[in-house]
Amino acid sequence: MTARNGTRAASLVAFSALITIAAYLPSMQGPFVWDDLGEIAENPAMRTLFPPWRPMFEGGELPHRPIPYLTFAMNYALGSLLGDPLGTLPFHAVNVLVHLANGAILSWIVLHILTRQPSTSGTQATSAGFLSWLAATLWLVHPLQSQAVSYIYQRIELLAALAALATIAAFLKAAATGRPFPWMITAVIACSLGMACKEWGLVVPLVVLLADRTLLAGSWREVLALRGSWHAALFATIPILFVVVASQRSRYPETSFSAWQAAVYAFNQPAIILWYLSRLIMPWGQSLDHGGVVRQEIFGRDAWLLLPLIGLLTAVGWAIWSLPRRPITAFMILAFLLLLAPTSSILPVQDVCVEHRMYLAAAIPIVAAVTLAASHVRPLIPAGILLAIVLAGITASRNTVYRSAVAIWQDAVAKNGGSSRSLSRLGAELSKLDRHAEAVAAGEAAVARNPNNPVPYAALAAALINADRLEEAAGICTAGLATAPPHEPRSFADPVLDRLALYHGIALDRLGDPGGETLLREAVARRPESLVAREHLARALLHSDPRESAVLWAALVSQSPEDAHLLFNLGSALARFDPTQAVGILSRAVALDPHNPDAFNNLGNVLLMLDRRDGAARAYRQCLELMPDHPQAAANLRALGEAGNRSRMNP
Repeated sequence: MTARNGTRAASLVAFSALITIAAYLPSMQGPFVWDDLGEIAENPAMRTLFPPWRPMFEGGELPHRPIPYLTFAMNYALGSLLGDPLGTLPFHAVNVLVHLANGAILSWIVLHILTRQPSTSGTQATSAGFLSWLAATLWLVHPLQSQAVSYIYQRIELLAALAALATIAAFLKAAATGRPFPWMITAVIACSLGMACKEWGLVVPLVVLLADRTLLAGSWREVLALRGSWHAALFATIPILFVVVASQRSRYPETSFSAWQAAVYAFNQPAIILWYLSRLIMPWGQSLDHGGVVRQEIFGRDAWLLLPLIGLLTAVGWAIWSLPRRPITAFMILAFLLLLAPTSSILPVQDVCVEHRMYLAAAIPIVAAVTLAASHVRPLIPAGILLAIVLAGITASRNTVYRSAVAIWQDAVAKNGGSSRSLSRLGAELSKLDRHAEAVAAGEAAVARNPNNPVPYAALAAALINADRLEEAAGICTAGLATAPPHEPRSFADPVLDRLALYHGIALDRLGDPGGETLLREAVARRPESLVAREHLARALLHSDPRESAVLWAALVSQSPEDAHLLFNLGSALARFDPTQAVGILSRAVALDPHNPDAFNNLGNVLLMLDRRDGAARAYRQCLELMPDHPQAAANLRALGEAGNRSRMNP
């Protein structure tokens, strides 16, 4: 490579990185949303790295993907060192870095394939290096990728793609070098890690096998003769995925679906795949929740779905038939469908349409379009750079929505016509902002949209509890629990029903009903890893059994010793029977969070119990500096002053 070519290559790489980062800057400080909350922000298992299997397999409600979950815990640890463990900027930054790494590996794979194929008119006119760079850059900045990158929890998708791309790249490198062993070890390790990232890793060995047949070998016999043992090693990683899934089978709602539901889901997917492809051409209309409903009248008004199904089957048949004659085209069709197969075939998943499923698969049609354009677009270089800039601008515009959780769900409600789930999530976010009337209205609309699903009932119950409308909340919980199917053995433990039972316990406890404590104990027994359930039980026991309450708070503090909120509650429980120990705990709480007036007030109370009047007075004054109208601190300080005056008058 000449110095001039090297400078141009470095400039192109820098350009790709800069416009990708620019496209994602608007979302870099966006909040945790949706599954980010329960699986990361509120998951106590994320607060420790040792032992590593704790964040990999414990806490949360969704199926754990061990490698991504471990990286979430690493992000939390990094944030702790920076003084803000749940600051979202480092989480977003890691997602963007993984995305950039994926683009770099994709560019190398495309370059490797183009340089090994016979030259075409397109590659003669435009260098393979530029084509590989352009394909990867367009893939990096395409708006369809925004959900996978900007939605923190979808790092799962990013890391699964990283593992798949690394597996393919290492395999191609092994086949091209005289010393294949180190590269095949790399491929097997990457494939193994991919099996612990996401379930679609199952198809990666198949994609590599297909790539070998179409890109490297002239026949299946040649594949098996030259590299059969390599493929056997990659397929041998699949049991890792089976172990991960089997170990947490109860977390997968798909295990409860019937064969008929699977067939209906598969019937819908060809049309969804066409929608995915249309978004590559028309890059707008992105939404965090499309609210798609599975069309079930196969032999009625939904029979038109037979057309995309027939088209899909025809494409598969043509690709298989054309494999010996048009191997590259056949590979692109089959690999694209293989990457989508785990979520877009006969395995029904809860969402019929989700953008992040196209994250890696989108690379194939983009590469095909770029190589085709090389023969027909002149000049390709400025046209390609201009297109990349336009796409990056659209992506940046889309990412402005991720700055606010309310904005994200308002956007989803507007685009999906107000699906029950989006309305539920919007209500939850409004409730956090104390916009109680709007939150309850959104929750009621969600229930009206889908009265047979427990999800909107849970959202409405939470909004009513936050609005202190406890009797209504208890009634909604009862109605939501009634939507559960008749009791029967199930392989899936629905976390939403557990959440409704928890909310029912909270509402009853706050109403003074002793049944609330019973329900809270049952909630903790069902999900002992739930931080929310244990916190509410500890709070409920504060008056009836402060010693047991303190034990529960102490257990939570042991998991998060620097959590000022937990320390404050532990100190408040200890103050009822052990003020000496409470002083130390509350002192730690105010040191970690010097902006909590209640903590200073409670610290003053326990100091007063120990007859440390000067310290108590200082604590009350600090409380009043933070909250001048704090009624308890003001009264306590006045009483303390009056008591001091009497003692001076009557020595």
